[in-house]
Amino acid sequence: MTTQREFVEGLRRWVWPAALAGGLLLVLFAQVEWGSTDEGVQPSITGLGRVTVPGASDEDVAYFFADNTDRPGLTVLVAGIVVAVAAALGWWRERLRPAAIGVIGVASAVALVAGAMVLADPAAHLFTDRVARALDSELPRMDPGYGLIGTVAVAAGLIVVAVSAIASMIRPRAPERRLTPGDGSS
Repeated sequence: MTTQREFVEGLRRWVWPAALAGGLLLVLFAQVEWGSTDEGVQPSITGLGRVTVPGASDEDVAYFFADNTDRPGLTVLVAGIVVAVAAALGWWRERLRPAAIGVIGVASAVALVAGAMVLADPAAHLFTDRVARALDSELPRMDPGYGLIGTVAVAAGLIVVAVSAIASMIRPRAPERRLTPGDGSS
C-alpha cells in the first residue's frame, strides 16, 4: 500500500524533468506562429517577429516588414532558457532545488504575463506603431497562433509545478504510518 509520503516523493521526482521539458517548450513556442490574419496579404508572425506571407518571397516580406514587428517572444525565449537551466541544475544537485524552483516560478510568471498580454490583442503587440500609421487605420484583427497559446498553457503549467513543489517542501512531514489489516483501524 502506498503512503501519502511515498506519493509526494514520487511526484517530486517528476518536477525537474517536467520543468526542463517546459522550459524547452517555451523556447520552441517563442519561435513559431504567434498570430495570423485572413485580412490583406494574410501575414503570420512568430513570437520573434518573423513574418511569412503566402506566395511572397522572403526578400519581399523582409523589405516591407523590416523593423515593423515587435518581438514579444524574445522575453519568453529568455524565460524558457532560464527555466531549462534552473531545472537542469535542480535535477543535478539537490542543494540547488529550493533556489531553482523559485527561479522556475518567477521565470514562468514572466513568460505567462508576456504571453497573456499578446493574447489579449495580438496585432497591437506583434506590429509596431509605424504599421498602424502606414495603414492609416486600425491594425488588422489577428487570431492567436499555436505558439502563443502553447506559451500561455506551458507557462501556466510550470507555475502549477513550481507552486506544488514549494508546497511539498514547506509542508511539515508527518511520520509515516501504514495501515494494515488487523491494526484496529477498519
